[in-house]
Formats: sequence, structure tokens, C-alpha cells
Amino acid sequence: MFKSKAGFSLKKLTATFMIMFAGISIVGLSGCSTASSHHAHGHGVTVASAPGGTYADAGTPAASATKVTVGMYGVNAYEIDTASNTFYFKGYMWLRWAGDADPVSSLEFANSVEEWGLMVTNLTEEPVKLADGQNLMTMRVQGRFFQPFDLSNYPLDAQVLQITLEDSVNDNTAIVYVPDTTDSTYDASFKVPGWTVDGITADQLTHTYDTNFGDTSITTSKYSALSFNIGIDRAENLFWWKLLLPLALVLITNWLALLISPRLVEVRTAMPATALLTTVFLQQSSLDAIPQVSSLVLMDLIYVVAYGAIVLTFAQIIWDNHKGKNDEDEVVASIARADRWSLLLQVIATLAVIAWLVVSHS
Repeated sequence: MFKSKAGFSLKKLTATFMIMFAGISIVGLSGCSTASSHHAHGHGVTVASAPGGTYADAGTPAASATKVTVGMYGVNAYEIDTASNTFYFKGYMWLRWAGDADPVSSLEFANSVEEWGLMVTNLTEEPVKLADGQNLMTMRVQGRFFQPFDLSNYPLDAQVLQITLEDSVNDNTAIVYVPDTTDSTYDASFKVPGWTVDGITADQLTHTYDTNFGDTSITTSKYSALSFNIGIDRAENLFWWKLLLPLALVLITNWLALLISPRLVEVRTAMPATALLTTVFLQQSSLDAIPQVSSLVLMDLIYVVAYGAIVLTFAQIIWDNHKGKNDEDEVVASIARADRWSLLLQVIATLAVIAWLVVSHS
């Protein structure tokens, strides 16, 4: 068995690994706490056992409905908070319609948050009468909006900043929203730090409420809705240079242990041990930018692959130490050759799996 001058044996090596693994476990558990909760269910009459109400494609509007063309001009979006699933938006919107309907007073921003902080300012006291007979009301909009963010592809995720308008009084047989696809756009200065703006789309919707709001003459309520969707992609520099590069350096340090002489057991053991501890801290810091989610995100999966590579290197070194029961040159040379083949296979397999994860989540 390989031994250093200090008498480093397999027993000491195993003990070192166990101590190190225990330390990692403590670090991993230090930031986590578990709590159990008991939900008491009442014994009253069941009112609802499932949610009701959906947004769906608007389809063909009713012939009696007043068509209201809605446009948007984005000026700025900021404070995208994935923890609270909210963002701030500033821009302009306009309603254009014909006839005597009043869609302005019944306009509602369905996904606004903190309605006391939502500022909707009409630029004119009354709608402007256009040359073609239509009415136009332009308004300045600034506020915080709710948007559920899907972080499963973090840090290569693409998100949508959605602003949903809905008529709160007139159902879809009276008012129907139509997107202004000609003039809706965003300002050249529209920037979202850390993200790339990918354009604006619009969805013409009908919001069906599974209730009659107390009106016993009807069974369901359907209202016209319209959502503007600002597509944004997270900047890839975050992934390649701030998250993946440090992890790659740690893996290289881990693999270099297989190029060191099998006689230097202490050195070979210390390198993957250090790499493993460093990887734990890297993973924690790389996910600080997003809230904790129950499922694994892309970066978690990449770290799982890295953990597997490091543990495999560790196992290789322990096996080498166990295999080398004597210090003969032929045995040492055989182990060194096996280590180099193992290194090559590990690098190829690790890169292939990470590349597959990145492509499948892009």
C-alpha cells in the first residue's frame, strides 16, 4: 500500500474523506431549516373544491361588441424581482374606438400589484375625436405588475413581462379589445439590466369567471382581456463567465490529481477534497440571484454532474491506494496509465452531459 513519510494509509484516507463529507453536510444544512405544519380543516359546508375561471383565446367577437383598439409604447422596465414575481413598468397606452361606449372608465389592469401605487394618468380630460370619427384616449402608465417567473432554465432562462388589461364592467358582448399591431412598440432606450429585450407580442383573450357575481340571471361571466408580452432573455455572459468558468476551474483542479504520481497519496486526496468543498460554496453563491424553488434548475443539474465527477475522482484515488499494496514500479506505472484513461473518460463524459443539459434547456 502506498504510504507517505508520515505513514498515510488507506484507513487515514477513509477517515479524512468521512470527516470532509460530514463537514459538507453541516455546511449544506446550515442554511436550511425544516418545519412541519398541520392544516386544520373545518367541518362546514363545502363552498368550492377547485378553482374556477380561465383566460382563453378570444375567438370571434360578438357582432354587437364595440371593438376597442389598444396600443402600448414601452419606456422602461425595472426591478425585476423573481422572488416576489413582480416587475415595474413605465410607458404609454391608448384606447381607440368608435361609437358612444366608454371603455376608459371600466379599464382595469388585471395583474397590477399595489393598486395604490399604480399611476394611470389620462393625457387629456376627454377622449380626442379623430378625423375618421373614432375616439382616442392616451394615458401614461407606471406601476408594479405580477408575473410568475419560470426559473427551470436558470441561468439561460427567457422570461415574459406581461401587462394584462381587462374590462371590469362590460362583458365581451359589449366591449372587445383588439391589439394595435401597427403602432405598439418600445423606446430605443428601453433597457432591462442583465437582460436582452426580445420584442413585444399581444394576446387577445377572454376571461371567463366561473361565477355570476351574485346575478342569478346568468351562470358565468365573460370579459374581454388583452395582454402585452415583453420578451426578455437573460444575458448569457452571466452563465459563461460568472457561473460556468469558476466551476470549470474547480473541475480541472480536481482532475489534475489523476496526473500526479500515485505515490503522493496525500496530495492526490487533498485536491478533490478541496474541489468538493469549493463546489458546495460555488453552488450556494450561484443561486443567490434567484429564490429557492422546489425543483432543480439548470444550474443545479450542472452542479450535480460536477459532484459526480469529483466523487468519481475521489473513488479512483481510493481504489488506487487500495490496489497498490506494494510500491513496485510496474504497479505504479499501471495505476498511472489507468488514471490517465479515467481522466480522459471523465472529461469527455462530463463535457458531453453538460453540453446536452445546456442545449436541451436553451
